[in-house]
Amino acid sequence: MIQGTKKLRLLVAAAAISVLAACQTAPAPVIAPVAQPQYTPRAPTTPFGASINTIVPMMRADGLRQTINRDLGPLETLWHVRAALNVAALSCTAPQYARLVDDYNAFIRNNAKYLRNANSAIISKYRREQGSGYKQAHDRHQTSLYNFWSFSPLRRPFCDQAVQVSQRAIVTKEDEMEAFGASALAELEKPFNDFYLAYEEYERDLDAWRRQYAPEQARDAADETINTTGLTEGN
Repeated sequence: MIQGTKKLRLLVAAAAISVLAACQTAPAPVIAPVAQPQYTPRAPTTPFGASINTIVPMMRADGLRQTINRDLGPLETLWHVRAALNVAALSCTAPQYARLVDDYNAFIRNNAKYLRNANSAIISKYRREQGSGYKQAHDRHQTSLYNFWSFSPLRRPFCDQAVQVSQRAIVTKEDEMEAFGASALAELEKPFNDFYLAYEEYERDLDAWRRQYAPEQARDAADETINTTGLTEGN
């Protein structure tokens, strides 16, 4: 009788263990994480499709860029405006710029004497400052001036600005030429100044991109800057 009772207890215990085991939830299978593909965003690009080797003029203490249009007298300022309108008349060929040629010719015709005197005064200044080589120095300056206004990535914004300036140029009186020259030069330079700021932002963005996604390029760029600075200071 006692042995039967023990067997019964063992059977009951075994059954209880089986029931408990059956009631336990099976552990969830371990799923390995799926590797996410590494995505590298494209490197920043230059504004207006400009060259990656574009050199941005330094900012002066007076807040102006150190360009060919700095430190000019009133006559030189107007002459630089005339050069800009000349470049615009020759290179802005889209239909919306059709009036530029007529405006430029009218500006020259209406102010022939004033512009002739301005040119003579500028050449005299070169003669005083450069001596016998004044003509070559003046020619180099003129070439640099036309090249400045002819910066091809900014053709459209420059032409847009030139159209606005040219419309005022043909109605400005001679005694207002000095004031017109100063304001017109600032307006014509605006697309360039906006570009310089955008290009500097591009350089900052590119530097950040290199540091995160292409550290080798970042090191190469830093070495190149150091070498360039050393060469510049040594000259």
